[in-house]
Amino acid sequence: MRATRRSRSRTNGSGRHWQALLLAGLVLVALVGPFAAGPTAAFTSATFDRGSTVGVTDDADGLLGLDVASSVTAGGSSRLVTVTNRLDRTVTVAVSLDTTAGSLSNAGATLAPGETLTTSVSVSCDEAPASLPFTVESSAGSQFTGTASRSTTVDTADCSSDSAPIEFVPGSATPGSFSGPGGGSTGSLALTVKNTESTARTITGFELREAGSATALSFDGPPPVNVEPGKDEVYIDATGGSTDSEGAAESSRGDPAYDVGTGTMYPFDRSVTIDAGETARVSLYQFVSNGQPYGVTSGDRVELTLSFQDGSQTTVSFTV
Repeated sequence: MRATRRSRSRTNGSGRHWQALLLAGLVLVALVGPFAAGPTAAFTSATFDRGSTVGVTDDADGLLGLDVASSVTAGGSSRLVTVTNRLDRTVTVAVSLDTTAGSLSNAGATLAPGETLTTSVSVSCDEAPASLPFTVESSAGSQFTGTASRSTTVDTADCSSDSAPIEFVPGSATPGSFSGPGGGSTGSLALTVKNTESTARTITGFELREAGSATALSFDGPPPVNVEPGKDEVYIDATGGSTDSEGAAESSRGDPAYDVGTGTMYPFDRSVTIDAGETARVSLYQFVSNGQPYGVTSGDRVELTLSFQDGSQTTVSFTV
């Protein structure tokens, strides 16, 4: 009896069809796998160009690692996220808020392999939400793009009725350079503070507890001048209220520097009064680090303590 021959043409065509689908599925799994491993897998969506040599692994930290702060603090500045480039190529990273309740510092950078970007956020007590959603986007030309949506909680414990009388205005810190009286170029920093109380407050002294790697605000020029913007190491302009008030601290040749982080409270040569609810611009000049000019940069942590006429003190903290 003659055996019946089966035609394999249809089977082979169908086999090739399913093989193609299987191969496509494996490629999709290879690409999507690192991003579907959980919250530490970094990017929720990613696209690779076909010729890319990016190594795709199941590394728990993801191709671009995201270290999201468990919470941020309202009423000041705190770290939001640190992005680590784990790719084998340079990438561009940008962080943006998905809400208007806050402002970012150091929100973008071009990262070489292994480099990190730390982004800080300032959230006002007046508009503090329960959570803070944000997006991280990254690209490496046409070879890689990635997007991650994340969120963290906002701690409002410091936003009580007995909050600090003088508060940092989020997003107001501006670093710069300054050509001092001696002709040398040093760093400068300007920031805005607000009197949150219902009565005027008079500032009589200051201590710079921290300012990146700076060790002093240093005098290096002719004899001190009296309350002139850009000449004094510390200058405060509180002319926004009904009281036209300016304050300054200028070092002398006998005391050539205001040291940072030594616990010393330096008096102002002229005190300054900030009216209730009003703001004042604080300018700090002539930063040095161990005698060398120092430029304040994004990411530097700053703590400035102010003393008042009634003997009380408050500390303004933020990240540039």
